[in-house]
Amino acid sequence: MRILAVDDDPVVLDMLGTALESSGLDDITFATSAEDALELIEVASRPYDIFLLDVMLPGTSGIEVCRSLRQRPRYRATPVLMITASRAGDMMARAFEAGATDFVSKPFDTLELVTRIRLAAMLGDSRQREAMHADAVGELSQLTEVSFDARFDLKPNAGVKGFLAMENELLRRADALYEVTMFSVQIDNALGFFRGSRPAQFRAGIEAAAAVLSDVLDTDETRFAYAGRGAFIGVGHAHGQIDMGATQRAANAGLAKSWDNFTMGQPTPLTLKLQRIEGPPFWSGKAAADAMRSFQRRPDLAVQADPYEVDGLFKRLSVRISSG
Repeated sequence: MRILAVDDDPVVLDMLGTALESSGLDDITFATSAEDALELIEVASRPYDIFLLDVMLPGTSGIEVCRSLRQRPRYRATPVLMITASRAGDMMARAFEAGATDFVSKPFDTLELVTRIRLAAMLGDSRQREAMHADAVGELSQLTEVSFDARFDLKPNAGVKGFLAMENELLRRADALYEVTMFSVQIDNALGFFRGSRPAQFRAGIEAAAAVLSDVLDTDETRFAYAGRGAFIGVGHAHGQIDMGATQRAANAGLAKSWDNFTMGQPTPLTLKLQRIEGPPFWSGKAAADAMRSFQRRPDLAVQADPYEVDGLFKRLSVRISSG
């Protein structure tokens, strides 16, 4: 059982270490601040099984550390025991609201401390089994739905549209001309990620990529949809051009920061490549919808269309627009 104990008082940490080690719980890591604890959690090669957090840490409190843990998929069900010399009702209420499992009072009684840890660990194991069962059921229901080519809808988020919904939105604009930037976002080695992942993990990776795109794009003016095969297609209606290089760097930095290898099933974050889809300076809704379909039908979405293909497409589109 891996334990992370956090307290700014070295005497308390020494007492905790002595009490736990005498009971056979000797895989303990110590931290003296919330910041040190969060850094240890971030770089841990194996997840911790239980946390002992002092409520009154300097700077960021133990309650805030607990709240941060509950926002991480890996630690949503991990036992968190709060260490305190106080039993103030409002403080306990805030801790439980943040996701605390139990309290341990100072000064420690070794038997009570170890008993509470073991009971919390049993509760945590039960919750983990329930979560794994729920994931397994969800995954079984998705096995026949997920293919590499599938352009499934994403969870609601800023700027996110379904592929067909975005296409229909463009078609409703008919032949009116707009200053539009069309672009693609391709996951590097998407096929390798798909083959090395379970369906739920592949979906989670696509959702993670969509989440960072929502963060870095101007979603007041930009919409994007998942086109299948690890690729997204986007339409920006802003007057200024989208900086593909800066957006790509920001997206990859965000993906690396938020990546959870436990949920995604691989330790290395995905990386994204943004490319502008070349076309006229002003697009009709029909032209943009046609470009969406042309992009989605390509055998390799990571490769730009050949020049003759682009020229031919826009010659056909210009004829349609001029004759409309």
